[in-house]
Amino acid sequence: MSFRFPMPSRRGVGVAALAAALAALAWTPLDSRAQAQASAPAVRHYQIEPGDLTRVLKDFGIASDLLISFDSHLADGRQSAGLRGEYALPDAWRAVLAGTGLEALPSGERSYTLRVAPATVQPGMLGTVTVVGLQERDEKEEVYKTAGSRSVLTRDDIERNRGMSVGDIFRGVPGVLVGELRNSGGLDINIRGMQGQGRVPILVDGARQETTVYRGYSGVVSRSYIDPDLIGGITIDKGPTLSAQGTGATGGLVSMRTIKAEDIVRPGQDFGIRVRGQAIGNNTGSPMAPDTPTGLFTGVGETFNSAPVYRTDCATAGACAGKYALPDEWGNPEGLDRPGTFQPKSYAGSVAIAKRWEKFDLVAAYAQREQGNYYAGEHGPAGWVDVSNRRKLPFYTEVRPEIKGASVFRAGERIPGTNYESKSALLKGTAYLADDQELELAYLRYSSVYSEIMPSQIIRFANLSPVLQPRNSDVTVNTYTSRYHWKPAGQPLLDLRADLWHTRTNATNNSPSETQPSLYNNVREKYKRWGLTLENTSTLQHGDWGESQVRVGMAAQWESVGTTALNDGDSRSAGRSGDRDEYSAFAAWLYKPIETVALDVGLRHTRFKSSDDKDIVVSNPDSPNCVDRDGDGVCDPIPNRNKQSGTAPVLSLSWEPGKRGLQFYGRYAEAYRMPSLFESTSGFSFDAAPDVALKPEHARNREIGINYAKDGILAGRDRLRLKLAYFRNHITDYLTRTSPNLWEEGGSGGELAQSSSFTMRNIDSATFHGLELSGGYDLGVVFTEFGFTKYNKIEICHTGSYRVNRCNDYGIAGSYINNMVPPKWHGSVTLGARLMDYRLVLGVRATLMGQRTNAPQYNNDTARGFLAVVPWHSYRVFDLFASYRVNDRVSIDFNLDNFTDRYYIDALSLGLIPAPGRTARLSVTLRY
Repeated sequence: MSFRFPMPSRRGVGVAALAAALAALAWTPLDSRAQAQASAPAVRHYQIEPGDLTRVLKDFGIASDLLISFDSHLADGRQSAGLRGEYALPDAWRAVLAGTGLEALPSGERSYTLRVAPATVQPGMLGTVTVVGLQERDEKEEVYKTAGSRSVLTRDDIERNRGMSVGDIFRGVPGVLVGELRNSGGLDINIRGMQGQGRVPILVDGARQETTVYRGYSGVVSRSYIDPDLIGGITIDKGPTLSAQGTGATGGLVSMRTIKAEDIVRPGQDFGIRVRGQAIGNNTGSPMAPDTPTGLFTGVGETFNSAPVYRTDCATAGACAGKYALPDEWGNPEGLDRPGTFQPKSYAGSVAIAKRWEKFDLVAAYAQREQGNYYAGEHGPAGWVDVSNRRKLPFYTEVRPEIKGASVFRAGERIPGTNYESKSALLKGTAYLADDQELELAYLRYSSVYSEIMPSQIIRFANLSPVLQPRNSDVTVNTYTSRYHWKPAGQPLLDLRADLWHTRTNATNNSPSETQPSLYNNVREKYKRWGLTLENTSTLQHGDWGESQVRVGMAAQWESVGTTALNDGDSRSAGRSGDRDEYSAFAAWLYKPIETVALDVGLRHTRFKSSDDKDIVVSNPDSPNCVDRDGDGVCDPIPNRNKQSGTAPVLSLSWEPGKRGLQFYGRYAEAYRMPSLFESTSGFSFDAAPDVALKPEHARNREIGINYAKDGILAGRDRLRLKLAYFRNHITDYLTRTSPNLWEEGGSGGELAQSSSFTMRNIDSATFHGLELSGGYDLGVVFTEFGFTKYNKIEICHTGSYRVNRCNDYGIAGSYINNMVPPKWHGSVTLGARLMDYRLVLGVRATLMGQRTNAPQYNNDTARGFLAVVPWHSYRVFDLFASYRVNDRVSIDFNLDNFTDRYYIDALSLGLIPAPGRTARLSVTLRY
């Protein structure tokens, strides 16, 4: 068989950053470059993924414009390591055929024939020496061979989706949303409706650093922090996983790895420097001053929280003066000073250095970004003041203004609480030890100063006064990781991985206002976590009975939190203090009786215990929960401790009918999530109750799906990838906050000590059923990627007092789940083209978001309580991206996000904060 693909290069490399002026430093003068090209073999850039030799040869033929002829049986069962980087043709052939036992012979102009390489052993020389190398699997391709749902983000994906906020890098991932996207630079991932409190752990080099931040009347948000410039890749598993790191992951697992030497050092080199810079538009540059007024407001009426009444058409001027004067302008006019689209005001940059020795790699990196307050879009449901509500009276006309639109902020207005700056540093060393051992030690530091709007400022008090720019808060995260891997050649029973990590997070959550410093809970929290994971995979051959893998592992985590009040004498500022330990162990067996069938079964057992430093105090001596052992007439304090355990199975079955790229699979997975440290301790937002014991959440997830991966569908050189999954996720004993029931302590006017009128509890269940489609089609010059998620059923059930219906699809009074419910559908589509010898990549991405299920106008089950359902409109956002690889040292990226300048509220936003409008970003990356 033979292939001819007269196309210049399979894929261009598009990565970001430094200022455009720096690019000139890496360009060789034209005269010297022409001389070098005349004397050196032609060099091309290749980006060919490892895999089946036939497929790699197809891509190599396309990239090199070669006619490659060979017997089809010659490549059967052979694998190639692929090709990445700059190569002359002879070197490229050697890399593609390395380890295959084949060689390429010229057979004409740009034509080659493959044959088995003749024996090269000569007298006096050593005999055959077998060299075994560890080849990283292509994780993008593994997505379409997995009995379950998984997504992978490469470095190129991250650069393409940088956006204004860190969480924008997850745009377009089916089933995945980011909560509270526009505040703080933190990440709170929602996977198929599951979010927060360890339901979706975010790992950075295997370490967890999640903290919980109080967000006023809209609940709480979980946050993890990292700078995108230091991320080397991301893997997202949806649903419970049988891995040492997946303890408690009822929603899924997000695994990030920081950059390593091969991300920095160019092929064939042992030292590399990557310098990246970015210019960002659509923002103020420097942050707004604290207490700067923004947004629309109508003022205060005759009584607090009453709407004002203005007058017009007055018989006398005095009747329309003073407090009755109808304003000529609403809002602060200074907030509409939006800069031009291509006028950058903020900048970001990073530098990474890597050195490779024979037995050791070293990486050092630093990243810094400063961003002012951004501006909302111009087109969409922006805020405006309706003055049509008028009543004609004898001597004047009364006017009752009303703010309408998706939020109180006007079209094109600068948005308070969206500025932040961060500094990050990474130091990582990897030692390659004897007997195929590898040890990686890393230190990552992230520090950030940011401001954020309390949602209640917008939701509850916007009509009374303007929304003010908040004071700054800050967070510092130190992450220490050690990762050990031992996979000796010729020892299939041993593939051992061990991780030991420690994270320390100090976070200051300041009051939003300089003028009202004690209005909110102002605390400094210190989180400490230690973690240990151990996992081994053994591969077994059973002769005619196929092969199998046995995986065993364990994990342990120890965490504590302590809080310092920032306002002395403010009892509400007393934060959480306590500790929590968690242990788990799992065993799994993957059995393949034949090549096309795989059965994977396993069990995980989890145990935990927690201790709250604050005792539960019952102040009512007549309460059945009062214990007075010393007879002094005062209820004795009750220790708030908990201990729970659970065992959960995971089962999957996959079948590939022939070698057609088609795979069917089914998966059933259970998981227990033990109460988090936040849920197990008392503090502002809720207190522990003496008669409500917390149990672990129990997730039962079912999924059936089809994978399809096929090359040569239409043109002989194209690729089609499809994944269709139907999932049914049901979580019993879901943990969330609610109001006390009438029969519980404090539920009928009784008093709980430190009463907050809210209780953490297990509700009956939360259910999310849906359909998910993802994939892409790649023809070389043009490509498309897409992903869609549609929920067929969202149901939240709670048996309790004041309930209109036991189950609904929008929430419960006072519950955190209210603002974690995803929209009924969301999706994305990307269309792109590779031009100019594949050095230029152009494309457009559409993000499509449906409207969430809102609370009904009548019989609203969330009405009793402060935590209202935050609505958002459906929206369509379009982004343009371009990436140009000047040479192997310089690449330039340009993005025009939201180029239609749409005004919209992000899905899962806790407050009514508009997303950024049209934003231009220019990035330059230099490699030395």
